[in-house]
Amino acid sequence: MPLPGPSNDDLLRFIDANVESIEQLEILRILGETPETPRSAADLARASQTQPSAIAGHLAALEQRGLIKAEAAESELMCRLAPQTPELEQRLGELLRFYREHPVSLIQMVYARDDRLKAFADAFRLRKET
Repeated sequence: MPLPGPSNDDLLRFIDANVESIEQLEILRILGETPETPRSAADLARASQTQPSAIAGHLAALEQRGLIKAEAAESELMCRLAPQTPELEQRLGELLRFYREHPVSLIQMVYARDDRLKAFADAFRLRKET
Protein backbone atom coordinates (compact mmCIF):
# COMPACT_ATOMS: atom_id res chain seq x y z
CA MET A 1 0.00 0.00 0.00
CA PRO A 2 1.54 3.36 -1.00
CA LEU A 3 2.05 5.98 1.65
CA PRO A 4 0.02 9.20 1.44
CA GLY A 5 1.57 12.35 0.06
CA PRO A 6 4.10 12.60 -2.76
CA SER A 7 4.68 9.48 -4.78
CA ASN A 8 7.45 7.28 -3.44
CA ASP A 9 9.30 7.71 -6.76
CA ASP A 10 9.15 11.53 -6.53
CA LEU A 11 10.31 11.43 -2.94
CA LEU A 12 13.14 9.02 -3.73
CA ARG A 13 14.31 11.19 -6.63
CA PHE A 14 14.33 14.26 -4.41
CA ILE A 15 16.22 12.43 -1.66
CA ASP A 16 18.75 10.99 -4.12
CA ALA A 17 19.39 14.43 -5.59
CA ASN A 18 19.43 16.46 -2.39
CA VAL A 19 19.86 14.54 0.89
CA GLU A 20 23.06 12.61 1.46
CA SER A 21 22.57 11.68 5.10
CA ILE A 22 20.31 11.62 8.12
CA GLU A 23 22.27 14.61 9.43
CA GLN A 24 21.28 16.66 6.37
CA LEU A 25 17.68 15.51 6.73
CA GLU A 26 17.73 16.62 10.37
CA ILE A 27 19.23 20.01 9.46
CA LEU A 28 16.42 20.55 6.97
CA ARG A 29 13.84 19.46 9.55
CA ILE A 30 15.20 21.84 12.17
CA LEU A 31 15.35 24.77 9.76
CA GLY A 32 11.85 23.87 8.55
CA GLU A 33 10.40 24.25 12.04
CA THR A 34 10.99 28.03 11.88
CA PRO A 35 11.82 28.74 8.23
CA GLU A 36 12.11 32.52 8.60
CA THR A 37 14.43 32.34 11.62
CA PRO A 38 18.14 31.90 10.93
CA ARG A 39 19.95 29.34 13.09
CA SER A 40 23.66 29.27 13.82
CA ALA A 41 25.81 26.43 12.54
CA ALA A 42 26.73 25.59 16.15
CA ASP A 43 23.05 25.42 17.11
CA LEU A 44 22.28 23.21 14.10
CA ALA A 45 25.16 20.88 14.97
CA ARG A 46 23.87 20.52 18.52
CA ALA A 47 20.21 20.10 17.55
CA SER A 48 20.92 17.60 14.77
CA GLN A 49 23.53 15.72 16.81
CA THR A 50 26.07 16.33 14.04
CA GLN A 51 29.77 16.57 14.78
CA PRO A 52 30.77 20.25 14.73
CA SER A 53 33.59 19.34 12.34
CA ALA A 54 31.05 17.96 9.84
CA ILE A 55 28.37 20.65 10.01
CA ALA A 56 30.06 23.08 7.58
CA GLY A 57 30.23 20.41 4.88
CA HIS A 58 26.56 19.51 5.30
CA LEU A 59 25.53 23.17 5.19
CA ALA A 60 27.66 23.83 2.09
CA ALA A 61 26.12 20.82 0.32
CA LEU A 62 22.56 21.89 1.14
CA GLU A 63 23.29 25.45 0.05
CA GLN A 64 24.87 24.26 -3.20
CA ARG A 65 21.68 22.32 -3.94
CA GLY A 66 19.64 25.48 -3.45
CA LEU A 67 17.80 24.39 -0.31
CA ILE A 68 19.27 26.71 2.32
CA LYS A 69 21.05 30.03 2.57
CA ALA A 70 24.12 30.36 4.78
CA GLU A 71 25.52 33.78 5.63
CA ALA A 72 28.27 34.96 7.92
CA ALA A 73 26.91 37.18 10.69
CA GLU A 74 29.63 38.61 12.89
CA SER A 75 31.61 35.53 13.95
CA GLU A 76 28.90 32.93 13.25
CA LEU A 77 27.52 31.18 10.21
CA MET A 78 23.74 31.65 10.16
CA CYS A 79 21.44 29.45 8.07
CA ARG A 80 17.80 29.38 7.05
CA LEU A 81 15.63 27.50 4.58
CA ALA A 82 15.73 29.26 1.22
CA PRO A 83 14.67 27.01 -1.66
CA GLN A 84 15.86 28.70 -4.86
CA THR A 85 12.96 27.64 -7.09
CA PRO A 86 9.23 27.08 -6.61
CA GLU A 87 9.73 23.40 -7.49
CA LEU A 88 12.42 23.00 -4.80
CA GLU A 89 10.16 24.79 -2.32
CA GLN A 90 7.28 22.43 -3.14
CA ARG A 91 9.41 19.26 -2.97
CA LEU A 92 11.13 20.37 0.24
CA GLY A 93 7.74 21.11 1.81
CA GLU A 94 6.53 17.64 0.79
CA LEU A 95 9.68 16.06 2.23
CA LEU A 96 9.30 17.87 5.55
CA ARG A 97 5.58 17.04 5.80
CA PHE A 98 6.33 13.40 5.05
CA TYR A 99 9.09 13.44 7.70
CA ARG A 100 6.68 14.80 10.33
CA GLU A 101 4.05 12.18 9.47
CA HIS A 102 6.27 9.14 8.70
CA PRO A 103 9.70 9.69 10.26
CA VAL A 104 10.73 6.03 10.33
CA SER A 105 9.78 5.48 6.68
CA LEU A 106 11.72 8.55 5.59
CA ILE A 107 14.80 7.59 7.59
CA GLN A 108 14.68 4.16 5.95
CA MET A 109 14.49 5.84 2.51
CA VAL A 110 17.58 7.92 3.26
CA TYR A 111 19.52 4.87 4.48
CA ALA A 112 18.38 2.91 1.41
CA ARG A 113 19.82 5.70 -0.77
CA ASP A 114 23.30 4.33 -0.22
CA ASP A 115 22.17 0.87 -1.33
CA ARG A 116 20.50 2.29 -4.46
CA LEU A 117 23.58 4.30 -5.39
CA LYS A 118 25.88 1.32 -4.83
CA ALA A 119 23.68 -0.90 -7.01
CA PHE A 120 23.68 1.76 -9.72
CA ALA A 121 27.47 2.09 -9.60
CA ASP A 122 27.91 -1.69 -9.58
CA ALA A 123 25.86 -1.92 -12.78
CA PHE A 124 28.59 0.05 -14.57
CA ARG A 125 31.56 -1.71 -13.03
CA LEU A 126 33.55 -3.64 -15.59
CA ARG A 127 34.05 -7.18 -14.52
CA LYS A 128 37.16 -9.11 -15.33
CA GLU A 129 36.32 -12.13 -17.44
CA THR A 130 37.57 -15.48 -16.22
